[in-house]
Amino acid sequence: MKIYFRYLFMRLLQPFLICLAGCTILWIMVDLYGNMEEFLDHKVSFLLILRFYSLQIPKMLVQVLPAAVLFSSLFTLLSLNRRSELVALQSGGMAPLLIFSPFLLFGVVWMAVLAGDLYSPAATAEVTRERLLKQVKGQGQGRNTFINLPYVDQVNHRVWFFQKLDSNTGNAKGVEILLRNTEGHDLEKYFAGEANWNGEFWRLNHGVEKVTYGVDNSIQSQKEYEELDLPDMTTPPKQLSLIISQPDQLTVSQLSQYIATSTATPEYLAAYRTEWWYRVLHPFSLIVLMLYALLQGIRSDRRNAVVGVVTAIIVFIVYTMFMNVFMAAGKYYRLSPFIAVVATQVIFGTIGLYLLALNNGWWWQLQEFWKQWQAERTARLEEDEAT
Repeated sequence: MKIYFRYLFMRLLQPFLICLAGCTILWIMVDLYGNMEEFLDHKVSFLLILRFYSLQIPKMLVQVLPAAVLFSSLFTLLSLNRRSELVALQSGGMAPLLIFSPFLLFGVVWMAVLAGDLYSPAATAEVTRERLLKQVKGQGQGRNTFINLPYVDQVNHRVWFFQKLDSNTGNAKGVEILLRNTEGHDLEKYFAGEANWNGEFWRLNHGVEKVTYGVDNSIQSQKEYEELDLPDMTTPPKQLSLIISQPDQLTVSQLSQYIATSTATPEYLAAYRTEWWYRVLHPFSLIVLMLYALLQGIRSDRRNAVVGVVTAIIVFIVYTMFMNVFMAAGKYYRLSPFIAVVATQVIFGTIGLYLLALNNGWWWQLQEFWKQWQAERTARLEEDEAT
């Protein structure tokens, strides 16, 4: 049994690596076509282009792994079918579930790889991609420096604005902070040429001005300071900078932090919650798609192998379309973020399991087990009544 398991596992590995390499090259060609004009206009060197795409490997894996797992599994099963190896294994008394076990384990291994990739490296690659593209276009802006950054704190009723913020050093230029009451009326407003985060609160300096408003929003007083501490304003710069980042540019820990501490509306946070659930649940898509590879591979013979391949391609395209539609509904708060992410996997997973069980007679076996259990239970009850 160990020899059989190792044999199928290694048979699957080779086409998988070929599919992975092919999908990666195709991804690079499509992306290169979209960026070629920028590269040529700014005379980007070949080494920089090579570095650019080598840093995109974690991002590429997210997109190419599902396709590689699906088509490599299908190719391996069709190859086994073409040589009648599957018939030989089944004739020797090996159940289909046992034949599928190396494929399922292979899917679980790469599911773990994809989960680790989605946790952080894929998001980091996306940020690196944006930074390198800005450098290519001559917009050399630091990764942790943000220009014209607004931030609305609805819990504390504050509106922040930074002309420039470095989230690493906690230094900001051109700062405006507006304080409001629960009814939305302005109470105080601070202007400062510079602000610094000292680890606990914000300190304003370089031309600090404080304006106090009355009930009718009229200015009651204006005061100037050389330096002013704001001990009540404890929002760290990291949280302020997260609002400018797109959900796919944040790691899972950053998404969790932002969702837990953000004061934005549920409609605005829907995109971040959807992205969080996508990072957690998307790895299971490898197993869902593999079900269709097993279904087509186990029942396709030499004559209808092409039909099996075409069917797998259609399934992959439709699966991707469903995923994108449900994800969009979740990001725009039309569906619960969890439902938006898990819906496609539940629909396709249920259909795949049903067809696989129907094709291999598992439903009939379950029915027989159920009837047997019912008969034994009835016999026990009659025996208990008799005693």
